[in-house]
Amino acid sequence: MEVTSNQQPTLSEFASPTKAQRVWRLILAILLTAMILGATYEITKPKPEPVRMTRESREDTFSYLDLQLLSDWIYKVTGDDNYTFYEAMDADGNWFILSLDDKTFASLSPYVDAYEAYFSESPQSGDYPEPKRLTGMPSYISYDDASQLAQYYEITIDEFEQFFGSYFFHEGASNAMENAALYLVGAFLFGLFFLAVVLQISSTRKHRKKSEDRLYQLGLLDEAEAQFSDPGNSRFEKLRLTLSRDFAYVGINGYILPYTDIGWLYKRTQRNHGITVATQLAAGTIYGKTILLAARSASDEFNAAVAQKVLTKNPDCLVGYTFEQARLNSQRVKAYKANNPQ
Repeated sequence: MEVTSNQQPTLSEFASPTKAQRVWRLILAILLTAMILGATYEITKPKPEPVRMTRESREDTFSYLDLQLLSDWIYKVTGDDNYTFYEAMDADGNWFILSLDDKTFASLSPYVDAYEAYFSESPQSGDYPEPKRLTGMPSYISYDDASQLAQYYEITIDEFEQFFGSYFFHEGASNAMENAALYLVGAFLFGLFFLAVVLQISSTRKHRKKSEDRLYQLGLLDEAEAQFSDPGNSRFEKLRLTLSRDFAYVGINGYILPYTDIGWLYKRTQRNHGITVATQLAAGTIYGKTILLAARSASDEFNAAVAQKVLTKNPDCLVGYTFEQARLNSQRVKAYKANNPQ
């Protein structure tokens, strides 16, 4: 059992965030910032220099197509999805399958006219505009769509894929939002952890302020500050609890409790699927609040040492948990509140 320590921190140091809390707060803040910056970069980054569209392109490859000819629609997909396939030729005479939204298709009417002129009886007399560069990403053609397109051309699926390939060119598509979404998920998770640490620190400070207000009302604030530095105090470093002659200084939650405010001490056991995961020492105050003096590893020896300290100044303190003790504590709290209305 830990009882004393040669190092005597000040009360302000004792109530400050722990080194671990400060380190985690810094790490999580850095990670959160990195995730937000990553998402911002993915959304706003310049598009990479596109690569020439080929039938072997991967779905995540940013590509371009120098459009020369564009057919009217050849196949519309409706239902849960809604998109339209078109046939297109580039300036080098290569043929592709495109997916365009209606607005983009309407803006390409000169290339539709050029397509019709190309397949007319006198293609040389047609008006052919300058090629227009479209950018996007190839997407895999589903089996059902490929089957329908093959029927349109009156060929087999194998013949269709040999000519057009297994991918269609999705104009305007980008994977920037997918990448950004991953960063945003990371930002959300790290943000939750960061918020938990910040709220824990804020809660500790709020409890410290409430304790100081209570001690000020009792006229014990100066005495509590003076006793904290007493070299004879019992200090349980791992549990962050210091016991002076008249006060309990609880580092895990920021409370400073005069022993006269502790009306009940009892051990609490936390279990998970029947297995004990933590033993805690709880203090019930005379005004009805339950405060943990130790959140874990509250051994019987430790509990006895704390009870001995408290009973020295408050012999009426109840020790141990029974239904009778709980009932008696409830009666005392009601009586205190009745005699001390706020």
